[in-house]
Amino acid sequence: MMIQLNVSVSDFIMILMLYWVISNKENRELIARVLGNYKHIIIYLLLLIYVCILSMTNYFLNIFVDITYGISAILKLSVNFSYILVFLIYLEKYKRELLIFILRWWRITAMIISLLCIGSVILYQFGIDNGMTLGGRAQATLNDPNLAALYLVISFSFIMLYSNYVEKKFMINLSTVLILIALFLTASRGGIISILLAVVIVLFLTFMLGRMRELLIFIAIMSLFLIAFLWVNETSEVLRFAIDRVTSVGSEGDGTSYRVFLWMSAFDMWTNNPLIGIGIGQFIAYSTEMYGVTFMNIPHNTYLTFLTETGMVGFLAFLWFPLYLFFRLVVFITTNGEKKYYVILIGLIAVGIQAISINIENIRFVWIYLTIAFVLSYHTKEKLWR
Repeated sequence: MMIQLNVSVSDFIMILMLYWVISNKENRELIARVLGNYKHIIIYLLLLIYVCILSMTNYFLNIFVDITYGISAILKLSVNFSYILVFLIYLEKYKRELLIFILRWWRITAMIISLLCIGSVILYQFGIDNGMTLGGRAQATLNDPNLAALYLVISFSFIMLYSNYVEKKFMINLSTVLILIALFLTASRGGIISILLAVVIVLFLTFMLGRMRELLIFIAIMSLFLIAFLWVNETSEVLRFAIDRVTSVGSEGDGTSYRVFLWMSAFDMWTNNPLIGIGIGQFIAYSTEMYGVTFMNIPHNTYLTFLTETGMVGFLAFLWFPLYLFFRLVVFITTNGEKKYYVILIGLIAVGIQAISINIENIRFVWIYLTIAFVLSYHTKEKLWR
């Protein structure tokens, strides 16, 4: 009956910081400003937690129930809520100064992770397994190559943002190249395809808006990267494994068929409980009740997880804010045209695509990315944020 949580030291620090900030009477005006300025993202996560609790109503109707898993899922979302509030409060207090600090240290950390990914794969090619790969797929200090890919996708967007927003330099540099190489070495289909599709979608949007200057810049960046990629591929075997894995999607034994099975099962479960779902965290437990066989995995699809476990109510509660942020960024690109909005949009689209193949709802750095993206989209005219 123990509640199992994957927690880190930073989780405890964030909760303590949030308590300290709220309990300090001097911060009341600051907190009121945060609640007024950034109410959309605050309401978003509170609503998400609420619909998860609402879905627990079905615990009384299901035969097989994993209560502790459901409670832990809600607790994880609550911890993410503390991250959002702490970041919002301190970003509102220190503004550009803190944002630059975050982006600078994010770039340093991402470079370390990228070098660990690249180095571990090279060592694996020589028969040395240092524990930072999964069968030759780079994962560095993360516990799964797909999560490593997700981290690198977000880092790619953050580093380009730092180059453009802070350094006022060309967005493709050594840091971004290392990120992309490390991303390919994860051999994560979702991660690689998501960043490629995100760039293509933003290119198409740029073309439709008639912004030829930005379009030519993006085409030049893509051409340089493609040339570098083809050169590395021709002169080294390091990327060959990743390419073979990405191009083998749908082949027998590649794991795709099992994910499709999980997705179809999740959709089937939702049709039995379309409004509020089968209950948060109950996908595995409900599989026993519905099929007589206990699944060993969650759906590996964030959208279907919310649809199945929290119903249409929870699905819409999960989807509205990313869509709101997406269209907000598109409007700013149309009216403003600043490169930072292109960069943020690439990251947002890539994360949204990758959510099709993995569950991202409890990953801390995803929520940090959404928070910073929303804050930057809010401060479009204030000089302090320029």
